[in-house]
Amino acid sequence: MSDPAITVEAVKAAEDRSGDVVVRLYESRGGRADGVLRTGFPFTRAEVTDLLERPLETAELTGGGVAVSLRPFQILTLRLRPGLR
Repeated sequence: MSDPAITVEAVKAAEDRSGDVVVRLYESRGGRADGVLRTGFPFTRAEVTDLLERPLETAELTGGGVAVSLRPFQILTLRLRPGLR
């Protein structure tokens, strides 16, 4: 993450066995935080989901990563679809 206040809590395979990767992160310092999540693999789509991995909205892709904006102590779950862009 590009902002040290944003902590990656978990990286795991999606529960539906689709091959998607779920990344859970949170703001850890009690303030607002903006950053870009970068991965070691290419992905074609990113979605914000709820904690049960149900899609809520499409995430903003920017410069090879996913732009995130978090409120104090907010937990954010992203679902990434691996593949070439």
